[in-house]
Amino acid sequence: MTGLKASEEDINQLVEQLPDGLVPSCILSLLKSFPLAGVCFSLDEEDDESEFGADLKWFTVRQMCEEALGGYPGKVVLKLGYLPVASCLAGSGDPYFLKVLNDNDDPPLVRIPHELASDDGEYPESEIEVVCRSLSQFFNRAEID
Repeated sequence: MTGLKASEEDINQLVEQLPDGLVPSCILSLLKSFPLAGVCFSLDEEDDESEFGADLKWFTVRQMCEEALGGYPGKVVLKLGYLPVASCLAGSGDPYFLKVLNDNDDPPLVRIPHELASDDGEYPESEIEVVCRSLSQFFNRAEID
């Protein structure tokens, strides 16, 4: 992979800026150990649980914080336990998240349609699209572009 690993400074930024429990140690370890930031991944329709296929670019730590704290749907789904990890490259603008507040060391990767986010702080979880039931499944199925 030709991306960037998260530095100690990056990791501290995530831990300090995002709510407690939103960035589990397994995700911090992943970000420090593998050069993911900036890497483009794709999934064929048959490998995507939502059957849409996926083309995404992994966020830098700065982008994770920006989406979680300043963007939609990030600001709205943050309290539901969704950590933003990637942007859409297919044109929808729907970011990708990990559902991390369920004590799971291998959280699901989901796509959250941005047009359903509202200023009232609510988001219909039934509209969240599961891409892969686990992050390890995603990495096993995805191609690096």
